[in-house]
Amino acid sequence: MKTASAFLFIILFCIVQIYSQQPTDSDEVIRVDTSLVVVPTRVTDRRNRNITDLKKEDFRLFEDGIEQTIESFEDVSAPFTIALVLDVSDSTTNKLQSIKAAAIAFLDQLRPNDRILVFTFDKYLNKIADGTVEDLGNVQNSIAFSQTGGGTSLYDATTSINVDYFGKIGGKKAMIIFTDGIDTTSVHQTFARSVRLAEESDVLIYPIQYETVEEVLRSKPKITDMQSGANVQFVTAKGEPLPAAYKHGTLYLRSLANGTGGTFFYADTIKNLQKSFAKIAQELGQFYGLSYYPQNQTADAKRRKIKVTVSVPNAVIEPRKTYIFNELRKKVKN
Repeated sequence: MKTASAFLFIILFCIVQIYSQQPTDSDEVIRVDTSLVVVPTRVTDRRNRNITDLKKEDFRLFEDGIEQTIESFEDVSAPFTIALVLDVSDSTTNKLQSIKAAAIAFLDQLRPNDRILVFTFDKYLNKIADGTVEDLGNVQNSIAFSQTGGGTSLYDATTSINVDYFGKIGGKKAMIIFTDGIDTTSVHQTFARSVRLAEESDVLIYPIQYETVEEVLRSKPKITDMQSGANVQFVTAKGEPLPAAYKHGTLYLRSLANGTGGTFFYADTIKNLQKSFAKIAQELGQFYGLSYYPQNQTADAKRRKIKVTVSVPNAVIEPRKTYIFNELRKKVKN
């Protein structure tokens, strides 16, 4: 009996050892072409008219001056995966219905094969829809029934979508963030780390900023200094004066756009918001997708310069200009 028990123990020990060496789900996520760099590229002529009939052989791609092999190519008709991200924190209460209407109208402008992810965030991030234009009714209903909440975890939300959702999706990707830009409750990410992780991704980010100063001040009682009678300056939940917080928010949103190849928009009216959405929808239908494995696989976390050329004379190329190669992008050899 002792011999049989010992033999059984050995077998069980070996099985445990084998399974403990199997890759976890998170390991598998990291192994999905994380080193494949996707470069969304828009090409126009000198009159800003789109050139949409180019082929893979018309493009050349360089990283830090060294030509790279274009691994895969998507023409302008290839679909985008688009994350529409709506700030539904308390400061949006008075504008939420207009925000919803503009967001729903934006979905009508997407192409039939584009995939749509819709998120709302306050203190917490919520994924409320995932579908295509064929599911448009359900997606729009999800937006229509979204509610406001307390807190604004902008840095956490942006990074979570980039890493946890887009990190598992290939092809052309874009994130459209509608927010005032003020973060008050993020606990996992900072301004700098959130921007850097965005630069390490291959997602075009289009922030649309709107101002909520009037809404915030209207919701608060007037505060005065009891001795001097001077007005006390309003501050955010993090103790930052409102004017400084809005400037900080603008800098953050501009940094996301500039670091990923997207475009920053400021919408001071609902009409301008609708124009911003229309401009983004138009631009997304004009991008080629170029992908390559960097020859330099050193995970040095340094900024690398990207240059794209085409065989068409006098063409204007608008690719993403830089990205950061980190350890997660290092190519895994099977």
